[in-house]
Amino acid sequence: MSTAGSFACTRWTQVLVAADPAHPGTRAALEELCRTYRPPLHAYACRTGLSPSDADDAVQGFFARLLRLESIAQARRERGRFRAFLLASLKHFLADARDRERAARRGSGRVVSLEVEEAAVRRLAADAGPSPDAAFDQVWALTLLQQVGKRLEQDYRAADQAELFQALKFALAGEKSDLPYAELAATLAMTEPALRVAVHRLRQRYRQLLREEIAQTVETAEDIEDELRHLRRAVAGGGR
Repeated sequence: MSTAGSFACTRWTQVLVAADPAHPGTRAALEELCRTYRPPLHAYACRTGLSPSDADDAVQGFFARLLRLESIAQARRERGRFRAFLLASLKHFLADARDRERAARRGSGRVVSLEVEEAAVRRLAADAGPSPDAAFDQVWALTLLQQVGKRLEQDYRAADQAELFQALKFALAGEKSDLPYAELAATLAMTEPALRVAVHRLRQRYRQLLREEIAQTVETAEDIEDELRHLRRAVAGGGR
């Protein structure tokens, strides 16, 4: 199976490449960063009250300004978690957008109805969904787990074990097999003990890849455990 070394860019090296207009891999790095981290940013924007389409526009504008101003060059591993950098940058961008909108309203003489604002506040207060920060963290965590799942599947495909991965991937979510292990082993031309070893190795490799993926977004090795705990809470819906 492949190792972490087979992946050309970590998240932080992607940031450095994306921040360098002269680098031949700049465009690919930018596209990968935008594709990977758009879902949690979009979730945050929606939970602040934007419609899905307005959230799309906001996130698109955020990435455009981030790259135009070369703000992404400020993201360095020594500055901490890439997750925190992106969220703080988006908050700043949305705050600026709200300020510009309010200024435009004042300049046009438009009157904002207090009744509409109070109704919006009541809707938000009655909403039992997650906070914007918690929504960002939940989608961030799910996106990261999806990335790890894709890497793991690539490993198995590279080892010509795609069928085995598809048969055993239920174990990654802590689910039970639809078939008893003895029957599942027979369909894979394996003994039951060999199947159990294969499941153990799948889970072990998944945990290893998860730690590697997290290591790409934090500053120190000590931060990995903290980020793992944060990820588990986010997936469980516990937020911060």
